[in-house]
Amino acid sequence: MTRKSHDYRQEVHAVMEASCHLGHELHITTTNAYGDRILNLRMYRVLPSKTGHTGYTKIGMFLTKQEAKELRDYLIGVIENPEAWIVDDGEWNEVEDS
Repeated sequence: MTRKSHDYRQEVHAVMEASCHLGHELHITTTNAYGDRILNLRMYRVLPSKTGHTGYTKIGMFLTKQEAKELRDYLIGVIENPEAWIVDDGEWNEVEDS
């Protein structure tokens, strides 16, 4: 059985540095998948891993246009909620002030 080749026609719309994921970038792309055009959020390894790997990792997700709109609305809600950004004093802080 031969597998049919698939043209994903991936388009990278934005690349973000991911400061909490050193050596990685977040790629915001659209791609042909699941019989539709899908939003694809993927982590991209810039610095080589222990095995020398660079490029896309397994970390990511596919979202339909409707799911992407829901995510946008949820993100706006969290970003605009000052209570969501209060640092919990009981939590360990890995970054110390000098």
